[in-house]
Amino acid sequence: MHRTIDPTILYFGTPVALISTLNEDGTPNIAPMSSAWWLGWSCMLGLGSMGKTSENLIRTRECVINLPSTTQVAHVDRLALTTGKNPVPEKKVSWGYRFEPDKLGVAGLTTMASLVVQPPRIAECPVQMEGVVHDVRPFGKNVSANAFEVDIVKLHVEESLLIGDGPRPHVDPEKWHPLIMSFCRFFGIGPEVHPSLLAQSDFLKVVASGASHQKS
Repeated sequence: MHRTIDPTILYFGTPVALISTLNEDGTPNIAPMSSAWWLGWSCMLGLGSMGKTSENLIRTRECVINLPSTTQVAHVDRLALTTGKNPVPEKKVSWGYRFEPDKLGVAGLTTMASLVVQPPRIAECPVQMEGVVHDVRPFGKNVSANAFEVDIVKLHVEESLLIGDGPRPHVDPEKWHPLIMSFCRFFGIGPEVHPSLLAQSDFLKVVASGASHQKS
């Protein structure tokens, strides 16, 4: 039997991302989030409009979407309840947030230069996506948030996660262990539960071919 409920948050679980952007003074800001999805070489980010990351994205139109694995969970958790916004918005103060100008230091993470965009990549993250904001619009009826459409212009993946020796390798899903947040709690993923007909078809080849044409 189903029950109709009204929870405080509707957050069923997506990969955690660390979004790196540049502040006005050129220093990097990183923010953990888990409202992201991808289609082709486009990514949609849902971010609170009160945060420094939204402000930086609107101003600079550039970011890096860094994906931590489960092994970086402690680093990610150290960023909880921190913000690069000063003064801290009143609502975030009520939630227990504090201003932190050096989020990298707090998290114990380091940076490396990007190839196309100005914000740096996070060296410890096994997946790093350099992105350019294509569009931004307000999002949601009962939240103060923005939806950012980001074009991925460069993708960097830790070599140990790749499968295939040709010019277009893929990420091996048996080696990639994304960090997942569901209802504000951290989870990993378990073993494959059932073979996928889609994975055995030519779908990935068709999608890859189309993406190649778009990127060329």
